[in-house]
Amino acid sequence: MEPLTILKFGGSSLADPERLRRVAALVTGRAESGPVVVVVSALGGVTNALTEAARVAAAGGPEWRERLGTLVQRHRETLDALLTDPGVGAAARLQVGATQVRERMDTLLDEELHDLLHGIFLVREASPRSMDAVLSVGERLSTELLSVALTLKGTAAAPVDARELLVSDDAFGNARVLEEASALRIRAHLGRMLGEPTPAPVPVVTGFIAATARGETATLGRGGSDYTASVLGAVLNAACVEIWTDVDGVMSADPRLVPSAFSLPEVTYAELMELTHFGAKVVYAPTVHPARAAGIPLLIRNTFRPEFPGTRVVERTLTRNGGLPVRGITSMRNTALFRLEGPGIAGVPGIARRLFGALAGEGISVILISQASSERSICFALAPDVVERARRAVHREFELERQVGIVDDLVVEDDCSILAVVGEAMRDTPNISGRLFGILGRYGINVRAIAQGSSELNISVAVDRTDEAAAVKAVHDAFFHPGTRPGHLFLAGVGGVGRALLEQLHGEWDRLRDRGGFNLAIGGMARSRRVVVDPEGIHPSAWRQRLDEATEDPAALERLVEAALASPRRPRVFVDLTASEAPTLRYEELLAAGVSVVAANKRGPAGTGDRLRTLRSAARRGAGLYLETTVGAGLPVLRTLDDLVATGDRVERIEGVLSGTLSYLVGRAMEGGAFSQWVREAHDAGFTEPDPRDDLGGMDVVRKLVILARTAGFDLEPDDVEVEPLLPDTSWFDLDEATFWDRLPELDPEMDARVDGARKADRKLAYVAEVSARGARVGLREVGPGEPVWGLAAGDNLVAFHTARYAPNPLVVQGPGAGPEVTAAGVFADILRAVAESEG
Repeated sequence: MEPLTILKFGGSSLADPERLRRVAALVTGRAESGPVVVVVSALGGVTNALTEAARVAAAGGPEWRERLGTLVQRHRETLDALLTDPGVGAAARLQVGATQVRERMDTLLDEELHDLLHGIFLVREASPRSMDAVLSVGERLSTELLSVALTLKGTAAAPVDARELLVSDDAFGNARVLEEASALRIRAHLGRMLGEPTPAPVPVVTGFIAATARGETATLGRGGSDYTASVLGAVLNAACVEIWTDVDGVMSADPRLVPSAFSLPEVTYAELMELTHFGAKVVYAPTVHPARAAGIPLLIRNTFRPEFPGTRVVERTLTRNGGLPVRGITSMRNTALFRLEGPGIAGVPGIARRLFGALAGEGISVILISQASSERSICFALAPDVVERARRAVHREFELERQVGIVDDLVVEDDCSILAVVGEAMRDTPNISGRLFGILGRYGINVRAIAQGSSELNISVAVDRTDEAAAVKAVHDAFFHPGTRPGHLFLAGVGGVGRALLEQLHGEWDRLRDRGGFNLAIGGMARSRRVVVDPEGIHPSAWRQRLDEATEDPAALERLVEAALASPRRPRVFVDLTASEAPTLRYEELLAAGVSVVAANKRGPAGTGDRLRTLRSAARRGAGLYLETTVGAGLPVLRTLDDLVATGDRVERIEGVLSGTLSYLVGRAMEGGAFSQWVREAHDAGFTEPDPRDDLGGMDVVRKLVILARTAGFDLEPDDVEVEPLLPDTSWFDLDEATFWDRLPELDPEMDARVDGARKADRKLAYVAEVSARGARVGLREVGPGEPVWGLAAGDNLVAFHTARYAPNPLVVQGPGAGPEVTAAGVFADILRAVAESEG
C-alpha cells in the first residue's frame, strides 16, 4: 500500500465556492499518487458566526434567528454554486447525490442548529457543553461541501464525522483526545475505508470535534482541526501530516510586525511548540505531540501558493537555519504580569507549590514564570482575562501571610507583551542573551521580566505592550539581518553643506547598501520654514522636490526634532547643519532619548555656561555626540585633542588658523587684489557662512576656539576671548544685506595697508586664534618663517597643540578647512561613526 498522507485545510482555504474547488483540485491531484485522508475546518468565519449567534441567544436577543438565517443562506448558496458550476458535467452531478446532501445539510441547519440556539435562547444560558454542540455544526457542514466539490472533480469522497473516531475527555471547549480509545475507533472506521477496493472514497473528516465516552459532543479548542489531523496521522502511521493554511509556513516573525519576515524551511517539534506557545498562530499547539510521538513530520503549506515548499517540522533539522542560532521571534501581545513578594517567601518550602496550585485550582494556565535568586519574589504571566480570578485565588491562598505582613498583596501589571526568541542552536552559541538585551537597550526598551530554561531553547522577556512591535522588529533585524542597520537620519539645514552632504549620500547610497554596512534612510529634513517627514525614507535624489512641495511651517525645525524623538527606527541620527540656536536647545533631550547628534553648528557646544560639558555628560548617559566639523571641517581636530586628553597629556597652549574661510580670504589678499572681491567670490563659492559677517566679525573663530579650549580643559567663555574682527565695528551687523555688500569695499584700504606692512617685514598675515592659561585671543597677526602657520596655503586650516608631551615642537593638524564639500565629508564621516557606534 502506498504511504498515507493526511491533508488538513483551514477555514481560510474553504471560505467560498472557488476556494473549495481549489482545494478539491489539490486533493484530487494528491489522491492520484497515493491514499489521503482530508481533515477540514468550518468555512472561513463560520465558527465565529456560530459563537456570536449563541451569545446573542443566551442574552435573550431575538436576532439569533437572523444570524441563523445568514448561516443557512451562506451554506445553501455555496452548495448551489458548486452544483451549478458550468465546468461540471452531468455525469459528475449524478454522482454527488445532491438530494441526499441537501437533506443532510437542511437537517443540520433547520433542525439541529435551530433547536440548539432556540434552547439556549429559552434558558438564557450557553453552557460549554451547549456551545460545543453549536460549534460542531460548522465542520459537519464543511465536510459535506468539500465532499461534493471532490466528487464533482471526479474523486469519490465521503464525509466522516470525527465523533465516530475520536473519544475525548469532558473539558468542553478545550477537550483532549483519549488516544487509546480513539485509536481503536480510527483503525476500525478509517482503516476499513482506506482498505476498500480502488477507487476507495477519500474520507473527509470533521476537524475540531470529538465525542466524550458518554457520546456528548466536545470541541478540541480553537485550531483543534490541526490536532485532529495529527492524531489521525499518528494512529494511521501516515508518512506526513500536511497543514494547509493561508501563509507560507512557519515565519521567522509575524509579518504584520516585521515586513522582512520569511518562511522557515525547517523547524524542530520543540521549536514549533515554543513558537506556538508564545503567539505564533500557524499551528494549534497540541498538534505537535501526537505527530512527534509517532515520528511523523508535519508540513505546513499555503493553499494559495501550492508550489511553495512551506515548512517541514521534524525531530531534528538537517540545517542550522543558514548558520543562525535563532530560528524565530514571536510575541504574545496581551498579557498581565504578576508578582508575589514579601519577606515571608524567601527560603520557605512550598510557596511555589501553593501559588501555582491555587492557579491550577481555578483552571488558569501560566504563560511564563520567573523567580529571583533571593527567593523573595515570584513573577508570572497570565492571560488578561483571568486577572481578577487569579488575584482572588492567590489572595485567598495567602490570606494569613498577608494579614501578618509577610506576604504583600499581589502586584499586577496588565499592560505587557511577551517576546520570545526561539532556537535549539542557541544552547551552543555564546552571548545570545547578551545580544538580545543589548538590542533592546539600544532601542530604549525596558525589560520587565526574563525567563530562560536550562535547555536554552527559548529566551522570553516581558516588555511594555507599546514596545512590542519595535522590540520584535529590532530583534528580528539584528539576528536575521545583521548586515543591515535600519537607521533614520534627520537633517536640519540644507544650505551649502547640507546640499553637498545630500549629493555625497546620493553617490554612496547604493554602495553602502551593497556592502552590507547599514541601511540608512532619511526620515526627515528641514530648512528654516519647510519640513518633510517620511518614515519610509526620502531618497537623496528627491530632497529638493520634497521640500519645495512642503507647506510653509514656522516651526519646521521643532517638528523635525519631534520626528526624530518619535521615530521607531534605530539607530537615529540628528544632523544639525544650521547656524540657528533653536536646534541646539534640544540636544540634551535628543541624546537622552537615544538619538545621536552630529553637528556642524557651533552655537550649542560654544554657548555660555560650558554647554559642551553638559552635552558630553548627556551623551555619556544616552546616545553619541559628534562635533568634529564644528572646528576643523573634515579634519580630525577634536578627535586628536580628545585622544591627547584621554591619555593624560597636558595641553598648555593651542594656536592655529581655525577658519578656512578667513585663511582663504587673507591668503588671497596677500597674493594681491581687492579684499572685498575675494569675499564676494568666496561667498558665491559657498566658502563663507550664509552671512559673511559671521566670518569677518571673528565670532565663528571664537566659537571654534571656545570648543577647543573646553575640550582641552580650559574654562573659557566666549566673552573671555579678545577679538580683533575684520569689520570696523559692530554697526556693520545692523546693515541689511544689500547695504553690507555695497559698503564692503570700504574694508579694502585697511586690509591693503596690513598686507603692505607684512610684506615689508618679510612676513605674512594670518587670522590666528590662540588660547592658554594666560588668556585667549583671535585676530589678524603677522607670522614669520619659524611659526607653524607660515607655510599654510590659502583656504587651509591648521591647529597646533603645544602639550607636555609635544614640546618644543607642537602636534600639528593641517588641511583644507573651507568649502561645503570638505565639511560635508566630515559630517558624513560622523554619521557613519554614529551609526556604527550605536550598533556596536
